[in-house]
Amino acid sequence: MQLARLINNRYYFDYNATSPLAESVINWFPNGDLLFANPSSIHSSGKKSKRYINDTKRFLNETFKMPSGYKVFFHSGATEGINSLIKGFAQKTFADGERIHFVHSCVDHSCVYNLRAELELYGHEVSTFGVDENGDYDIEEVITLLKKSKKPTLLNFTWVNNESGVVWNLDDLTRIKEETNCFIHVDSVQSIGKIEEWNKLNFAADAYTFSGHKFGAMKGVGFSFIREDFPFCSMMRGGGQQEGMRSGTENTNGIYSLKLALEEIISHQDYERLFTAKKSIEDSISNVLSSEARIVSTKAKKRNGNTIYLILPGRKADVLITAFDLAKMDVSSGSACSSGAILPSRVLLSMGITEEDAKSALRFSFSYSLTLEEAAEYSEKITSILKRFS
Repeated sequence: MQLARLINNRYYFDYNATSPLAESVINWFPNGDLLFANPSSIHSSGKKSKRYINDTKRFLNETFKMPSGYKVFFHSGATEGINSLIKGFAQKTFADGERIHFVHSCVDHSCVYNLRAELELYGHEVSTFGVDENGDYDIEEVITLLKKSKKPTLLNFTWVNNESGVVWNLDDLTRIKEETNCFIHVDSVQSIGKIEEWNKLNFAADAYTFSGHKFGAMKGVGFSFIREDFPFCSMMRGGGQQEGMRSGTENTNGIYSLKLALEEIISHQDYERLFTAKKSIEDSISNVLSSEARIVSTKAKKRNGNTIYLILPGRKADVLITAFDLAKMDVSSGSACSSGAILPSRVLLSMGITEEDAKSALRFSFSYSLTLEEAAEYSEKITSILKRFS
């Protein structure tokens, strides 16, 4: 598994941004059987491509224990998948003569958050719920927001936050569904390999979206589960592939890489090992931090097993990232970059952290297969840099 960690003689600690290809995916390429044929073609090569797609569909349904009444469709990743489901819901509802009420959180990914203006432009209602200083939400606030409108309502629920690593409770969706009867989409992009029982879904939700490059599959491919009766109008017009849910020639190689990467995670993951290894790195970091510095969301109800998010007051994220970069370690600020300037993270600001402190954020995110031996090595390397800024 070392290939997934030491790349070009560098240490990669940015798995929430993207992950290296799984070894099983890399090892599949040299065989030369790259499933080039169009899966809609009726010749033997086309049928072979179609078979690989159908095999992957069956595998996904089995892995996530999907009940009848749900379909899976493939797309280019989370941004397309989430846009398609939210805008497809709005467009179908609009075609039926109504506007929607869209409810989301202040810490959602930008592909959700930045849909607000477009939805409002077309007359849809948008409501945003907040989080506390730990990144947790108040279910009573969410239910109140969902009930405030009589319009068809869609809730976007982020299972695992990509910056803070805070995990929200899927079980809450049962109560939300029972009390509001809203439609629910779950952003599941950061779940696979990073939390316990990532394949145990709550079917009170109507849709789930995943992105392959977050767990070792190829970039440019993802998948969504969608309930068959979910109001949805496809945003992609064309040949009607995937039962009309997403037209366009399927990315057969990418789709099959989903299966390969997930099989590797299932066969190697040990969440207790991951959590313990991450905790040992976190403890080592805590020991060298100044009294003003802190790790974000340590008091959250639940956190994932691979993410450590630091605030280092008085330091600049770009300076910190450069110091790690020169030491051959790839880390992230967890915030957006524009014109070379580190902008304060919207997630951190939403949690009550000041703009100045938010500009000093540093995020480490590790592989699902992190071991205690690696954690000891990484701790030494990470703390050697942090000591210079404490």
